[in-house]
Amino acid sequence: MTAPSIAPKTVGKVGVEYLEFDPDNPRLIEEGISNPNPTDEEIILALADTSDLSEIVQSVAANGYFDIEPLIGLKVGNKWRVLEGNRRLAAIRILQNPALARGTGVAVPEISAANRATFKEVSLYAVSSKEQAREYIGFKHINGPHRWDALAKARFAADWFANEKGVTLDKIARRLGDNHATVARLVSGMFVLDQAKDERLFEIADRYPGRKFAFSHLYTALTRSGYRDFLGLPEDWRVDDPQANPVPKKYLENLKTLLVWLYGSKQDDIKPVIASQNPDIKNLAAVLSSPRARTLMMARNNLAEAHSSIEPKGERFERALVNAQKEAEAALSQITGFDSEDSTLLEIGKELAETSKQIYVTMESMAKKTSKGKR
Repeated sequence: MTAPSIAPKTVGKVGVEYLEFDPDNPRLIEEGISNPNPTDEEIILALADTSDLSEIVQSVAANGYFDIEPLIGLKVGNKWRVLEGNRRLAAIRILQNPALARGTGVAVPEISAANRATFKEVSLYAVSSKEQAREYIGFKHINGPHRWDALAKARFAADWFANEKGVTLDKIARRLGDNHATVARLVSGMFVLDQAKDERLFEIADRYPGRKFAFSHLYTALTRSGYRDFLGLPEDWRVDDPQANPVPKKYLENLKTLLVWLYGSKQDDIKPVIASQNPDIKNLAAVLSSPRARTLMMARNNLAEAHSSIEPKGERFERALVNAQKEAEAALSQITGFDSEDSTLLEIGKELAETSKQIYVTMESMAKKTSKGKR
């Protein structure tokens, strides 16, 4: 059977049996789908993890398929590859075959024959190449109503930059309605991530379990000189449009180490040292800028320990004092839970009181000496 023919840049009706998912959909990158022919099950599971399919499935089941916005498709063999509208296609496939929802967390409701008939054929806008669809898809998902996350945006912009001859980041930014600096950060970060994958140093799917892939950790880190020096990237690295494989070969082991610090490793059971972007990204940059702290970090894999080796004593004292106050207040708020017969806890409370008094007396004495010295 041959798929219905539609002239490029026109809309026509297509039977859903002639539609197929786009394996290069930027939403799929986080789930590590890189094989050229993933199954519908793999794609639907990945889409469910990166976007809300439940809402679309429930809506179509209850109200039928609203054929207002055409899918965008490219003819591939006897099928139409859906470049835009993969979530809608996933909802249709699930309602056609509820078994495809297994493992997705999507509840599949009953659907009437009348509502099922609404997606027997759907409208599709035909393009003759991916380039024809890029500007519309990019604007919709980067600054439009259905925004991708940073990783999907970066994948889309990097592929556009790499595959369209003569295009610059400035042109891409204008077409997407974004600013040059943002697009440059995304594409530069993606090129570094791609290099790590190509060199078999890191896979997104190998990140430490239970964590979203925070691509912003990487592209934010690369704006700081400590990370760029660690990867052998020149100071003016992002002045010009980025190039693929930017990290020099002799720094590839450092790239592997950095990505494990940022994201951990499921295979090696290593937790990331970055718990939150602020302040951990900044603190690791400071560590990498200090030869002594960097050596300690490489040896012990402990960011707090490495950073404390370069942190001024005053800042360490301030943080410790503030944390101690918070913990003491937390203990006070739970004082009704104290077992009055527990002599051990009573002794700890006594020691805490004596320590607190000693801290205050010492601080007061130092303050008085400083005050006298200023007279």
